[in-house]
Amino acid sequence: MQKRFRHYLLPILSGFFIGTSYIPFPPWALLFCLTPLWVFWWKESSYKKVFFAGWISQFILNAIGFHWIAHTTVEFGRMPWPAGLAVLLLFCTLAHLYYPIAGVLWKFLVVKLKISQTTSLLLLPLVFILCERLYPTIFYWHLGYPWLWASLPGYQITEWIGFFGLNLITLFINALFALFWLHRKKSQWLHKYSVLAIAIFILVNILGLIQKSLLHPPDQKARILMVQGNVGNLEKIQAEVGVGYQEKIVKDFIRLTEEGIEKYGQVDLVVWPETAFPEVLHPGVIRRFRRQLGIMTNNRDIELLTGAYMRKDHYGQVYNGLVLMKGGKDLSSYQKTILLAFGEYFPFSKHFPKLKELFPMVSDFGRGEGPSIIDWEKARIGAQICYEGLFDEFSTSLKQKGAQIIINVTNDSWFGYPFEPYQHMYMTLARAIENRVPLVRVTNTGITTAIEQDGRIHEFSPRNKEWVGLAEISFHSTPVKTFYVKLADKWPLILLLLIGLLVGGDRIARTRKH
Repeated sequence: MQKRFRHYLLPILSGFFIGTSYIPFPPWALLFCLTPLWVFWWKESSYKKVFFAGWISQFILNAIGFHWIAHTTVEFGRMPWPAGLAVLLLFCTLAHLYYPIAGVLWKFLVVKLKISQTTSLLLLPLVFILCERLYPTIFYWHLGYPWLWASLPGYQITEWIGFFGLNLITLFINALFALFWLHRKKSQWLHKYSVLAIAIFILVNILGLIQKSLLHPPDQKARILMVQGNVGNLEKIQAEVGVGYQEKIVKDFIRLTEEGIEKYGQVDLVVWPETAFPEVLHPGVIRRFRRQLGIMTNNRDIELLTGAYMRKDHYGQVYNGLVLMKGGKDLSSYQKTILLAFGEYFPFSKHFPKLKELFPMVSDFGRGEGPSIIDWEKARIGAQICYEGLFDEFSTSLKQKGAQIIINVTNDSWFGYPFEPYQHMYMTLARAIENRVPLVRVTNTGITTAIEQDGRIHEFSPRNKEWVGLAEISFHSTPVKTFYVKLADKWPLILLLLIGLLVGGDRIARTRKH
């Protein structure tokens, strides 16, 4: 066992480095966290050991960075802790299998095509990130986001390449440090590869500072009141099935809204979090609780944007939605498109209906028709609900449709603290920089905040407390599309092209040598 541990020490180190460098940890090993694993892959000739090494790294990083999966299973699935730990173990085993898959695929290409050492380690980030982009995962994260978390100015260039492109740069720096390690000499620590890695990191941050200085100032403003209700999970569940707490929840949100208006003065828009309104909305039907919102919005002369369950017709499927309303009218709405597997739908349940009977705690929501704009009188709002903020293509589609502001409503009450709330928040805020639009994020239990198009982040709400805050955000009346809006959906093709160019260039270089 001790001999096996020593043999796989490098993959173990990589798993630990990655897990302890991702949000909410300081990204201390961001630039070299994958280096030990990649050095191991280069030295190892056995496909089986390459796969196992990648599996070890992803298992350890999952156990550190995503241990909240166990808490979510217990809190959301209402299962005992042994079941929660079993789900976490399954997640750690399977969630990021693109690590070992990428290792085996890369090793196959290197051996089959007889690629040189330098080229092969420059090829590795491309193969790795291609597998990362294509592998289906529930919580889509990568190493680009810690740049925003750490306030490294290099994140400003993501309006050109996105945080996914910043992830690729991070992986290339890791590969350069792997080359440095393989070529190092005891008396030569400033090797050309390490110098190049450090130079790229510095250059990216300089470019970020320059890019920020070139931004055009917005010409419009909006005062948005963010209301965090802090509704407990038990209260929320009982309200959703109509057995209690509905009146209390509505009264609490109305009270907080009115307190916020008294504190901050007249506002342009009030935003409540995901599924804040505890009653299913039917088209053309105004029930008691809905009538209370009409009275409040009329009396205060405000428009309210709230998360709510809704139906498109009286007997159709229920959707997780976002509704803009004033008085007795629903002015505009959106139905969530990207549903959370095992939370909002059970995969393959349409083909195997029995699964719904076996797992009744899993919701069965309808799927919306795609990214949509909510037309507010002051601006065009790009609507996001919770999980949808993690997908860059979803947000760039909103920008293509003319979004001037992105509003994300979320409920993170199921996930514990502090890992998932900070991870989810920064991954969502990243969309503002890629698209150069302000983003307002309103949650049930925290963290509620907003980010400007230049990266300035507003005050954070406290966790697990009622809170009302004002986001005075600036936006462009005629927003310019960033380059990344055109690039976001083309990454797989770009990566395949880069792989082809790198392999082809290596082959041409070797042919000329002979």
